[in-house]
Amino acid sequence: MSLIINKQTCIVFDLDDTLYKEVEFLKSAYRHISTLLLPYTGSDIYEMMIDLYTTGKNTLDLIKEKFDFPYSVKELVHEYRYHSPKLTISEEVLLLLKHSKEKAGKVGLLTDGRSITQRNKIESLGIASYFDDIRISEETGCEKPAEGCFTFFQYKYPYLQHFVYIADNIKKDFITANKLGWQTCGLRMNEWNIHKQDLNLESCYHPLMWIANISELIIDADKIDL
Repeated sequence: MSLIINKQTCIVFDLDDTLYKEVEFLKSAYRHISTLLLPYTGSDIYEMMIDLYTTGKNTLDLIKEKFDFPYSVKELVHEYRYHSPKLTISEEVLLLLKHSKEKAGKVGLLTDGRSITQRNKIESLGIASYFDDIRISEETGCEKPAEGCFTFFQYKYPYLQHFVYIADNIKKDFITANKLGWQTCGLRMNEWNIHKQDLNLESCYHPLMWIANISELIIDADKIDL
């Protein structure tokens, strides 16, 4: 199976756990909250928050129980979602985006989430300029796997022959794109993925191909063979 990437291709990327690891946003938010609470906790509680998360605990509820500070859990959730994150794009992803911008007809970003949160991530990663279209569910009113998330690109670029979606969430990312005849590519999870991949779902939910690392797609050719 090959991904066709040329001027007749619209290649669309997911954001979270595809172009960067979403856990990095979580870590950034925990650092922000730890700093915010420092006058009340007396010490940096970032490592404590990470430990609570990795053991599956409800981190914000537990630190509210443990420490006396004037913020509600709801306010901490707001800080989590809307802080300005500090994220880093990997060299492999940056190369892939540069390659896609150069080789493909159009490049899109399709992600579910809140507008401010997702825009803050994109700004922190410094990747907005690589996309011809950025589609965020809160802004569009369309959330995956709704068909409109994908047909937007087909209707906007009817002259393109190939449509590709690269993502990670097997529950919602691939089923509709597969139905519409897109080429779909899934990035296999590692232990840090926020959303786990249930590989027992029926085949229509699976991408047409899997990759273990985004670097597998960095090949300077009109066809990317896997």
